[in-house]
Amino acid sequence: MFNIGNCTDCTTCGSCQQTPNVDTPTLFCMNCQPSEAPCIKVCKNDAFTVLGGAITLDYSKCNRCLDCIDVCPIGIIKIQ
Repeated sequence: MFNIGNCTDCTTCGSCQQTPNVDTPTLFCMNCQPSEAPCIKVCKNDAFTVLGGAITLDYSKCNRCLDCIDVCPIGIIKIQ
């Protein structure tokens, strides 16, 4: 199980791109730098936020346009 306390932002183990436990957001990605993340740039509803250096998705703000899925370089975004 992924523990953010052990994370060094290396993005090589892939743990940050797996769905974490119930107490954390559904999307918890550390692959892109938040300032350069294509998903954040393309989202018109500001549904993406940065939490401790990780990109998270607030599904309550998401309009399900799927633009973020098209631009995600690692294909980790899943819209429910």
